[in-house]
Amino acid sequence: MQLGCCYNRSVLLLFAIFGCLLVLLIAFVSVASTVRNLSEISFPSVLEVDDAVEWISERLPEEAASQLRKDEVFEIIRWWLDSIDSAGLASEHGEEIGEGRAKNNKSESVADLDIAVDEVVARALDSPEPLNEVAVVVVLDLLIVYLTEIGAIGSQPTEQG
Repeated sequence: MQLGCCYNRSVLLLFAIFGCLLVLLIAFVSVASTVRNLSEISFPSVLEVDDAVEWISERLPEEAASQLRKDEVFEIIRWWLDSIDSAGLASEHGEEIGEGRAKNNKSESVADLDIAVDEVVARALDSPEPLNEVAVVVVLDLLIVYLTEIGAIGSQPTEQG
């Protein structure tokens, strides 16, 4: 009788170990496939203006940094975003770039960065406390670098898309 009881316990223990290993294997395969799928997905880049202001402020050359406060850097970025929005290249979260323009029945969503820079410099010079145009352009150059680093811009469109 003792031998049968010990044999049953051994079989149960073997099944328990096999079951645990099977559950761990299924979990590992599930996690690995999910990680692989997520690594292939391109998530949209989101511009956090406060982060951009901090990033740009830390990298401003001394001459520009001595002429601009953080709130002025914020204002320059806001003006640039207004210019890009008027060109139809800004989008709401979850919306493809240019969808807003398509809703307005306009077919083209192309913005010339030189025009955007000119608009921002003009607004900076027209503000109650005019800003140095060179410092404004430096901020805009750093903004383009920041947007490239977060993946918001930088890829060239193909003929198909």
